[in-house]
Amino acid sequence: MKIAMLNPPHRYGQDTTQWITIPPQGYGGIQWVVATLIDGLLEAGCQILLVGAPGTTPRPGLTVSDAATFDTTLAALSEFRPDVVHDHTNGQLLPAEPSWPAVRTHHLNGVPEHRANGVYLSHAQRRAAGSAEAPIIRLPVNPDRCTYREKKDDFLLFLGRVSAHKGARDAAAFAQAARLPLKLAGPAWEPDYLHGILTDYPGTAEYIGEVGGSHRTELLAAARALLVLSQPFGGPFGGEWIEPGATVVAEAAASGTPVIATDNGCLAEIAPYVGIALPVEQTPTGEEAAKILASLPAPEQLRATAVERWGHHVVVAKYLEVYRRAAAGGTWT
Repeated sequence: MKIAMLNPPHRYGQDTTQWITIPPQGYGGIQWVVATLIDGLLEAGCQILLVGAPGTTPRPGLTVSDAATFDTTLAALSEFRPDVVHDHTNGQLLPAEPSWPAVRTHHLNGVPEHRANGVYLSHAQRRAAGSAEAPIIRLPVNPDRCTYREKKDDFLLFLGRVSAHKGARDAAAFAQAARLPLKLAGPAWEPDYLHGILTDYPGTAEYIGEVGGSHRTELLAAARALLVLSQPFGGPFGGEWIEPGATVVAEAAASGTPVIATDNGCLAEIAPYVGIALPVEQTPTGEEAAKILASLPAPEQLRATAVERWGHHVVVAKYLEVYRRAAAGGTWT
């Protein structure tokens, strides 16, 4: 199949000369999803046009477009003539009624702007969007992009946006209860929030900034556990935050690292397979934290579970079914 993959175009940090590429240079949840899907689709023999990530390195089967606007995207699609367009931009680069069969993966909270032929990442996300029939396809992981380690270091890891809805402060509270250091890795666009964590948890929380490449994969592999303590408040768009998909859960598990999560959104559905899902807004005592850490699955079990449930070949096979359905004229909401 010929598939056009539309990635949300964003500049890389403060550098107006660079775009976030596929895979991303640092933070970029959607970009990692797109990168992993492309891996699997290329291995399945598909031809891919990537739009919205200028500067990405092309490879056999992958054409990288310089398009990063609505109009230039339409021109690139007209030239490529895809069998299916896979939109990850929530309609930013694709019209409501495109000229090509389209599938739209929703990566955000709430109701998507364009609901036709949507794909959701979890039952919780789909319910919040008001859909009952659209496919649910989990976020993928390519184990070959992960570093696997059975021997762990004595630190806990938070990897993501350092914000209230992602539970960065809750991660520091858990780490302090567990008497383990916490490495906070990710963009901190709310400096007062970060300052409060570092002030209130000295000797526990260390901010190491946004990480990418081998530094990111090594952190995921070395951590005693990954903390994904998402909370239902403080989201970037206001209102209740329902964790939609949580790529990092599968990435940690493929690295042999267990996950300690809340039961917010998708985490209640996926975290118990590779760790534990705790109630939101609940900080364990030191004794409880120790019991949680002692109960987590072994690295080899975690990696096997990640590959079986969320491996990129498994997820891509599900997307290919959806692509064929859309290409044949199928529609759903």
